[in-house]
Amino acid sequence: MDIYNLGMVSWWESQCYYHALAYLGREGIIICRPSEPYVCLGLHDDLDQEIDQEFCRDYGLPLLRRETGGGVVYLDSRQIFYQVVLHRDNPRLPMKRDRLFNTVLQPAIDVCRSFGIEAELAPPADIQVDGRKCSGNAAGDIGSGTAYVGNLIMDFNFDVMSRILKVASSAYRKALRQAMKDNMLTLAQSMDGIDMHVLELDLIKGFERQFGELNERYLDKEMSDKAVSLKDRLTSRDWLEMPGRRSRLRRIKIAEGLFLQETRMEGAKTFLALIRDGAIEKITIPEDPPRTLRHSEWQRLHEHRQQDNL
Repeated sequence: MDIYNLGMVSWWESQCYYHALAYLGREGIIICRPSEPYVCLGLHDDLDQEIDQEFCRDYGLPLLRRETGGGVVYLDSRQIFYQVVLHRDNPRLPMKRDRLFNTVLQPAIDVCRSFGIEAELAPPADIQVDGRKCSGNAAGDIGSGTAYVGNLIMDFNFDVMSRILKVASSAYRKALRQAMKDNMLTLAQSMDGIDMHVLELDLIKGFERQFGELNERYLDKEMSDKAVSLKDRLTSRDWLEMPGRRSRLRRIKIAEGLFLQETRMEGAKTFLALIRDGAIEKITIPEDPPRTLRHSEWQRLHEHRQQDNL
């Protein structure tokens, strides 16, 4: 298996190189970080529903839609990416793609544990510490290959992420920001000082344990040219505006099994429900300021769960 330890690359290169590998029919592992922040949509996201495009323009955030699943992510240099591309006929690749996450994510889990962070897989594709997400991951078939992509989150801008996503009210945005802070863990919160180079090398050692001897490679002209051509397509308006999944009420995934959902009761009263593993964990009434329900109020609303399409 080839490995490309690219270090810091441009924002679009951080997505286009693994796409290039897949379209060229080559296998490999890429480790990299984007030098500039940007917003990346999943293959099935709907741009108009998901993204506050005016904010992204004003903030100078470019947009790209990748060809793997997962949701909208805000990416910057404080995240280390690992990207694994396999041939579709590789015997290690299961028919049900999710079953390989336990192999692909083990190096990142090992890195966390080496620093005393008790990370574990939250199936199918999250890494969590005490129930808090510290890595987001996705997979998808691209060209003649299958790509598994993910990151280790050193630090994260919750304020910017809450502005990128399109929501109906400031109350929703405030609840979203708080839900992310409560349910995501950055490694900076658990480690005293972060040496990105050391973490990258530790990731490579972990992938070597999983995939055997790795051959260090450098970018070649074929791969670079393919990446440039893919940038034009993955950032084009036609591709970005491709219709995606839409929902009647706004529902944002925070972590595996955890969603913040807008819903309505009789009389069109709107409230926000934090739903974990199918059960309502907290309900917030969008007032000014937002108000969290007392237990007795929550019980009354919970009785209407089915009719509210929760």
